[in-house]
Amino acid sequence: MKKINISDILEFTADKSARKAIFKEGQLDTGLLLYTPGQTTPDHKHSNIDEVFYVISGEGTITIEGEEILVKEKDIIFSPNGETHGFNNTGSDNWVVLQIKIDTSKND
Repeated sequence: MKKINISDILEFTADKSARKAIFKEGQLDTGLLLYTPGQTTPDHKHSNIDEVFYVISGEGTITIEGEEILVKEKDIIFSPNGETHGFNNTGSDNWVVLQIKIDTSKND
């Protein structure tokens, strides 16, 4: 078992959003997506990764298949493989999102 306090790994950068790895084992890969106000991740998709996003703090929009969805603290979103998604911190505070990825191409 491994324990991490996310406050210890919050490191925002002014020039672009950041991803801080938490745990990676087998098909599972978790990390924090960190956005300062105005930072984005362009729309993209993964052919072999299902993802769950849980908003820890802040707010922003997640674009899923071209539709912008406002998400805020305690919202949870599922994005299956092959679905286009992107991120935009539209709030005035930092945005922290827990990302849980499952690699569907791996067989353990």
